[in-house]
Amino acid sequence: MALRRWDVTRKRAACKDVWPIKPGSEKAPAGWHGWPDGKQFALVLTHDVEGSDGLAKIRPLIELERSLGFRSCFNLIPEGSYKVSPELRNEILAAGCEIGVHDLYHDGRLFLSRGEFVRRAPRINHYIREWGVAGFRSGFMLRNLEWLHDLELEYDASTFDTDPFEPQPIGQNNIFPFWVPNPNFDPDLTPPLSHAPSGRGQGEEASSVRGNPASIPSPTDLPSQTPDHRHTDVPTHRHAGYVELPYTLPQDSTLFLLLREPNPDIWLRKLDWVAEHGGMALVNVHPDYMRFDGERESSTTYPASHYRQLLQYAVAKYGSKMWNPLPREVASVVPRPRLEVRPSKGASKKPVLCPKKPNRTRGKIWIDLDNTPHVPFFEPIIEELERRGYSMLLTMRDAFGVIELAKMRGLPCRRVGRHYGKHRLAKGYGLVFRAMQLAPLALRERPILAVSHGARSQLIACNLLRIPSLLIEDYEFARFPWLTRPQWVLAPDAIPKDALPQKLERVRTYHGLKEDVYVWKLKPDRRLLADLGIPNGDIVITVRPPATEAHYHNPESEALFNRFMERACALAGACVVLLPRNKAQAQALRAAHPDWFRNGHVKIPDRALDGLNLLSFSDLVVSGGGTMNREAAALGVPVYSIFRGRTGAVDHQLSREGRLIMLTTVQDVEAQIRIEKRLPRPAPSAEDRHTLFQVVDTIAEIADSCIR
Repeated sequence: MALRRWDVTRKRAACKDVWPIKPGSEKAPAGWHGWPDGKQFALVLTHDVEGSDGLAKIRPLIELERSLGFRSCFNLIPEGSYKVSPELRNEILAAGCEIGVHDLYHDGRLFLSRGEFVRRAPRINHYIREWGVAGFRSGFMLRNLEWLHDLELEYDASTFDTDPFEPQPIGQNNIFPFWVPNPNFDPDLTPPLSHAPSGRGQGEEASSVRGNPASIPSPTDLPSQTPDHRHTDVPTHRHAGYVELPYTLPQDSTLFLLLREPNPDIWLRKLDWVAEHGGMALVNVHPDYMRFDGERESSTTYPASHYRQLLQYAVAKYGSKMWNPLPREVASVVPRPRLEVRPSKGASKKPVLCPKKPNRTRGKIWIDLDNTPHVPFFEPIIEELERRGYSMLLTMRDAFGVIELAKMRGLPCRRVGRHYGKHRLAKGYGLVFRAMQLAPLALRERPILAVSHGARSQLIACNLLRIPSLLIEDYEFARFPWLTRPQWVLAPDAIPKDALPQKLERVRTYHGLKEDVYVWKLKPDRRLLADLGIPNGDIVITVRPPATEAHYHNPESEALFNRFMERACALAGACVVLLPRNKAQAQALRAAHPDWFRNGHVKIPDRALDGLNLLSFSDLVVSGGGTMNREAAALGVPVYSIFRGRTGAVDHQLSREGRLIMLTTVQDVEAQIRIEKRLPRPAPSAEDRHTLFQVVDTIAEIADSCIR
């Protein structure tokens, strides 16, 4: 808690322009009809019950709200640290409140990978049906809105309008509920409506008011949600999509536990702003953290009077102008896809959902491949962006085998410019000259967003032509002078935001490694070893020399590299696959160390090869390059770094986790590197694309914002 408190406090000043109010989020979505009975705004109360302490405080919390005329929703963890009994659910429903499913285990791993989500989804759906609920909220507000279509829900509440302090900080920039369409929905293939079990459900009145918002009664006219009401059908809309309900008032834990606010003034100010713009003021209050009268004061609780003040303020200032619906009632007023009568051959006409056709003209995104690692990294990103309807402009630089590797991958790139060597003046000239070469193409193609992983020439061209740019970066010490500064930065969450070359509000993060974006595409092929002439049974060592032409190069790396090569060459039964960065480096190594190559135990491939495939069959990796180190770590291969520049936050994290060993002295080469065969591990699953989707979601969010 102390570390999180320090981090949130540190970020607060930098986020003052986007939190707790983010200008622009007050715009109503297309097709918005307003609130029932002409209400000015909606105040929606939700509670995540995280432990047994929270469970014990449900009754006093219900009484607090009922004394002021409010109702709320309690989100319960089905398989968490406490038991959710039928008696508890019935008691909550009898009080006129709602129940939602809160994650499955609340362990932060639901969205760890697509495979993990698919494994847990049936259990979540079981509780959705058994409890008869309409809504879901994930633990820690982690989310993937596309995957949530696997759940049988009417609404999700795992997002927010703006909250830069959350683990997944990208908000929806919206204080209204909105519809999330299922891109794979086909009404002709929709299965028959499933039925909830005969157990007690959440009330049939919600389904009776779906459709025309004008027909929805006010909350005082709705009957109480008693245990005798049953949820009979899964609505057809659940197959076509669901409603997203972002929370729009800051969470109580953020205000009172992390920021240690002494009063609810921020809540009241945000409530007034939401009300002014006719939005939805949705708050998430945890009973676990509330301290009712008579309880001992602690640093992990706050006075329940803060919450009471919020409700009293809302009643006193807005009264009948305010609607206090349950979340499922909000979901019922959000515009859905229109119904259309579609005749079927041999069948009577019946209303079916008319799905929205996928938009194939979402704009053009320009990706520039500047270095070898950019090719495998961007390949799945390009595929996913095209699948989502974006067109692509792909350019590449003639450097470090980029062209050959792009051709191997079938990427239709346009070759523009080349590498100009290691001297700074030549580098500077080359960057500017290539930017001038890129400019006419960019003017002609008119991309809405330019994306790269450190392509400085592209950034120069974008700044000169005023094209929005997104830099994806995983090394905070890379230099980006003023003319190469991007408009947006996307980086792993291991890197402190203030270490990146943009203002905090223009920095986005993703969880995991850059290499996690593409390692799932690996298809191991042992023929590679035979093609390289590596005898079966030899210890396979992959070595990447230091980047001697890079601005961050430290000669100490070469001393470590040379010592390891001497050790490996003297070892019988070991074969070194040496991967120079370019032909010049390969020639220099052969000339300087002819003894390494004399007996054939050191091999330099004569063509570009699949680096991931090679790593998957390597017993260990010794590398002066960050990307190869992290690829090995992602594959679970023992890896030793001889990089002696400034160590980045990502490598520090891998070192702490024991996935990367940092070598600092020649003695470390002898003492720490274990040269031995390793046990094979299974290749990453094609389902492990969580990091890919995080990156693509961010690119799409920024690209769409550029054309609004």
